[in-house]
Amino acid sequence: MSGAVPLGAAAHPGAAARPATPPGWAAGDPDAALADLAERLGDDCAGAAHAEEIAALLESEGLTDEQITGRYRHRDLFSLAEALFARVPRAYPEPEPAPDPWRTGLPRCVLRGLTFALPGLGYLLGARWADGPRGPFGVTAAVAGWAAAALVSWGWNQALAHRAGLLLLANRPRDAAWCLLLGGALGVLPAGAAALALTGTARPAAPLFALGQALYTAAATVLLVLGRERLLLYVLAPLVVAAVPGAEVLPAPAAAALLAATVGAALAAAVRAGLRAGEAPPAGRGGAPVPLLRSVPLGLGGLAAGVLVIAAALAGELVGALTVSMGVAEWLLFRFRSRCLSALRATGVAERLLARSWRVLARCLGAYAATLTVLAAVESAALPGAAAWSAPHLGVLLALGCALWLALLLQSCGRPWTSAAVLSAAAATALPLLAAHAGPPGAVLGLASAGAAAALLAAATTVTARVTTHR
Repeated sequence: MSGAVPLGAAAHPGAAARPATPPGWAAGDPDAALADLAERLGDDCAGAAHAEEIAALLESEGLTDEQITGRYRHRDLFSLAEALFARVPRAYPEPEPAPDPWRTGLPRCVLRGLTFALPGLGYLLGARWADGPRGPFGVTAAVAGWAAAALVSWGWNQALAHRAGLLLLANRPRDAAWCLLLGGALGVLPAGAAALALTGTARPAAPLFALGQALYTAAATVLLVLGRERLLLYVLAPLVVAAVPGAEVLPAPAAAALLAATVGAALAAAVRAGLRAGEAPPAGRGGAPVPLLRSVPLGLGGLAAGVLVIAAALAGELVGALTVSMGVAEWLLFRFRSRCLSALRATGVAERLLARSWRVLARCLGAYAATLTVLAAVESAALPGAAAWSAPHLGVLLALGCALWLALLLQSCGRPWTSAAVLSAAAATALPLLAAHAGPPGAVLGLASAGAAAALLAAATTVTARVTTHR
């Protein structure tokens, strides 16, 4: 029942379904068709780094070989992709700006600064147990023991806090918590032993005060690393209230009870915070390894900084202002790193970053020096027996404070050994001169700190001007 087969048609049944002429889209202008395709896929083609990426895009669009050869008049998919790659200008999209890890608020830093300064009130209450004959450095055995315990605790907990911070960055909160709890408990032993070796047991109040000092430092380290500054401030509140009317007003038993309660509350808060953080699930199989050696320079730098600060305190310098300024110092450090990171993202050129980093460094260091000057004036006017607000005392304070701030800056830039070496050299220079009474203690400490500040400033200027430092 089929009709007649036309002459010239194929001899098989499907021949009649094939068109005798090319399809309509094949008869169009190939250049216009390529222009339409480039306009439709322009954004994706502009971001391609190689023609093969465009080939994969065309394949995902479902483009057939018949369309490529008929409509666009190219031999294959790759030839068409190369034509599009040559036709569309490159326009790589800028990535979304990453969050600034150095952005922080001033109130939080000031709060942390208070937690650094307020424990000093404990020494006002404990001064009643510091009597006795004076030794080579012009202090009693009790004061020497407390200083030794403070130095050991300072260096130990600096390294401990750094290691716990690295564990937190490696997403290992459980390991960080146990590092703080067990490491803090171990650090009390050498601190107590150092104090006992100098105070002896003839007057038990002196070594017991040093032991409480070491226990509090370990507990405060746990709370500060885990971000519990406000809780630590609550622990210190009764101590502040008791010190307002004057340390001499409080009877000795009441002062001892208050100090013991403060240490006990800090320990309880630290254990609770550490155990709560230790309940966090581990990240994978133990997380990234954190070598112990990375925290050693932080401990050495902390120990050397402690030597300079305690020596300045024993020499009667304006150390209270230095302690209170630590919150502002931390905020200025974060601000410097944040501004340098913004400058790097804005320019991306090493020479421009060099010019900008110098200006930012000068402003931040100048702001810290101005803060120290104001706080020194307050300390001199408000604290009985404080040093006069004069050029010699201000010189010692500014030299020491700037050296410590620059050391912290180098640590944040990944140069902890540099800051540790410079501070250790300054401490090693000042201690023998102080012991030999080679000159006024303030002058010795001022010159040693000024030399350290100059060396650290030179290193910081070089390090912070490098693009790789801020990446």
